[in-house]
Amino acid sequence: MARLRVPESYKGGRKQWVADVAQVIQVKQQSLTKLTRPGRPDTHMRTEGLVECWFSLGLYHHWQGEEEVARADWTQAASLAHARVERDLPALTSERAPNYVWLARTAALAASLSGQEPLARTLFSYTERFSTGLVTGHEERPADPGAVLDFTGVLTLCRIYSLIRLGRLSGFHGLIFLDANSEEAVWVRTDIHGLLETAERCIAIGRRDGRQVFASEMRLIPLLRALVAILEGKGAAEEARKALVTYERSIRDMAGFYYIYPVVLDLEAAFPAVFTA
Repeated sequence: MARLRVPESYKGGRKQWVADVAQVIQVKQQSLTKLTRPGRPDTHMRTEGLVECWFSLGLYHHWQGEEEVARADWTQAASLAHARVERDLPALTSERAPNYVWLARTAALAASLSGQEPLARTLFSYTERFSTGLVTGHEERPADPGAVLDFTGVLTLCRIYSLIRLGRLSGFHGLIFLDANSEEAVWVRTDIHGLLETAERCIAIGRRDGRQVFASEMRLIPLLRALVAILEGKGAAEEARKALVTYERSIRDMAGFYYIYPVVLDLEAAFPAVFTA
């Protein structure tokens, strides 16, 4: 895995980057100490906090060139999240499933970056299901499809990313806007292109209605389109590489870095012929 790059778009440049990283790692280490004290309730929120800490420490040690330590950190993050999801799954409802998307997605990326691709695929499968309100994957439809329609595009893009990582580009159901002016999505059989159009439509409605839509989500769509075109034998790697660079330039601060950069690393590891050839 390539050593961590300082994002060119980072506000304040390398000097500010180094200062921000040091501050964040100090906070994460303090949080880790608090969260692992004896007697702390074993809640979903505590698990999310632990996973975030271990995941962040993995990025830090990767940046320092300490690959074995980084892999150990990411392994810990993936293991904690996987155990929480498996433990809570029997009681999970369609309405609550989207609350587990962040945990499953982060764990999937952690598993991938630590070299545990089979576990990563399991966790991407959970992410894909939870992001559309499905729990077991055997349901015909979520209890309330409209309730999981996210007008920031985040949930739909989490699902799309997971499906691409699982190699599933068609043969599933999803919420689709039947035309460009529609305000209501319907649950129908579709493919990855239908979901990408849904993500674009959700973001357009969200921006129109004053919702906060991140540039990273808008820049992720052309990247995923370019990658899908290659997987379908219709696109050029150069286009995907350009889209990846544009996506990486969405990183402006530390929050953006921890959300975006792991995706960059994961794509480079999962599709080396496209992004690192």
